[in-house]
Parts: sequence; C-alpha cells; structure tokens
Amino acid sequence: MTRGEAGRRGGALLVSGLLLGAVSLSFTSGPNASASAPTPATVAAAPTPTATAAGTAKAAAGKTKAATTPTATTASGALPVTTTGRSQVLAAAQQTAKVGAIFSSNSITSGNHHCTASVVDSPAGDVIVTAAHCLASGGSTGAVFVPGYRDGSAPNGVWQITRVIEDSSWTDDGDQDDDVAFALVAPQSGRSLEASVGGGYTLSTTGTTAATVQLTGYPSQTDEPITCTGTAAAYSGTQLIVDCTAFTGGTSGTAWVADYDAANDSGSVIGVIGGYQQGGDTADTSYSIVFDATAADLYAQALAS
Repeated sequence: MTRGEAGRRGGALLVSGLLLGAVSLSFTSGPNASASAPTPATVAAAPTPTATAAGTAKAAAGKTKAATTPTATTASGALPVTTTGRSQVLAAAQQTAKVGAIFSSNSITSGNHHCTASVVDSPAGDVIVTAAHCLASGGSTGAVFVPGYRDGSAPNGVWQITRVIEDSSWTDDGDQDDDVAFALVAPQSGRSLEASVGGGYTLSTTGTTAATVQLTGYPSQTDEPITCTGTAAAYSGTQLIVDCTAFTGGTSGTAWVADYDAANDSGSVIGVIGGYQQGGDTADTSYSIVFDATAADLYAQALAS
C-alpha cells in the first residue's frame, strides 16, 4: 500500500515511468497515497521484511484505513512536539516551509496533492527528498513541489521538479528496500529553494534504526499538514517502523526527522514514509527504508546533477 495520492492508507502513488503528471503517473492503493491517483504501475512484489514480534503485532493489528482524526491545535510556534505517536493538525503559524506537497502539475488545486516532500540541505539549495513511488525517475517532469502549502495557497512559491534520482533496483524491479527519491527543483528569479524557505534539513545516511522522529505530512483528503512525534525502531534489517496516528494517503514521502530542534526547525532526515507496502497498510503505522550507503549514493548523484 502506498500513502501517495488517495489517502496514504487508502491509495498510494507508485510511479515507474519517466514523467509524472504531465507524462505517465501511476499510483497504487495504500495508506499513504492519495485517492485521486492514476492507475498504478506494475511492480515486482517484494518479500515481506522479517518483523520483530512487536512489529508483527503492529502490522497485523488493523489493516483498515479508518484513520484517527488528528487533534487540532491553535498554539503558535514551530512544529510542536506531540504526545508520542499522536498526530495533530498544524495551525498556519506552526507550519514549516521546509515541508511541502507534491502535485502532478502546476495546477495547484485544493485536494489535488498526492505526496509529501522535504527540503534537504545541499550546496545549490535545490534538493528535496520523498519516496520513490511518488515520482517518476529520470529527467524533466510535470510534477511540482509546493513548500508550506495550505488551503490551496502556495505561500513560498511553486517549484518545478526538473530531475528525479532513484536507484535502479526501484526503477527496474520496484524493490521496496529502495523506495526513496531525491529530486532537483529549478530556481526562481535566480533564487534557490533553500534561500526561499530558510534552509533544509540535513541528511543522515548512517543506517540509523532507532530514534525519536518528527513526521510532518499532507494527507490528500485535507489541505492542512499534520505532525507527529514518534519513536522509530527497526522492523527488519532494511526497514524502519513508527506508530503515528492519521498518516493516510498523501503522506507518502514524509521525512522522518531525528534530533528535531523546534526552536530552529532543524534536524536530520533518517528516512521517508515508503518502503514496506509503500508506507504501510494502516493509517497509524508507517514504514521507511533504512538510509544507508545506497541513499548516500543517490544524494551524491543529486548533488552532481
């Protein structure tokens, strides 16, 4: 299942072609994908990771898509640390411009976003990270990134995605252990994405398997982001698991930010919602691949592009 378009836990976004939106876009159903997605592309079925006893219990507990409604908040400030595992809707003043929604074209229509992406620090300030099943690999694409998106508005601009970098194990076989993508966006009036949104999160590719993480994503059925503080743990040798409520379709690609500093909106990305079952098959449990040397190589390719 994916958390791309339809409701992350309702319909997922899985792309295998070269173009997204403007060209070929495929979505698969799953918790973190959004609902209005095109027909999914066929991907080789990957073996189920070997779960720990706790992980198995969580995955089997309820694979229905009925997500818990996030608790709204009105406090002002940066991303709030929430009760562990419980998501809350962000007020406009709490949103970070380093996280945004992905649309298949520059038509920014309410409820038309299908995945989530985050800005990662780079010399040129033009790199975002998301799940591989959210974007088509290759050169130019019709997809756009809208940082700080809310209620049909793009307060920090609409950024054209110009290149997507994914591992061949994903593009050739849909390997669930390679469900991550880095993408480049074009500058606007000579200004980089990072200069416009206040920087990016750092990237950690040391294979972290246990950490407190902050997840902020865009359920496709709403136009306001949610956030959750969760405890990430190993699900298998190549996958991570975290329990956070209400991460439905559209939250695929949500970054797992470790060592999050709310005062400075900083931290290190150790994963993104995706991987096993393209993010998970229930709204309250999410997965990610372990960011290791493969992720580091993809990032290096993005920097060299």
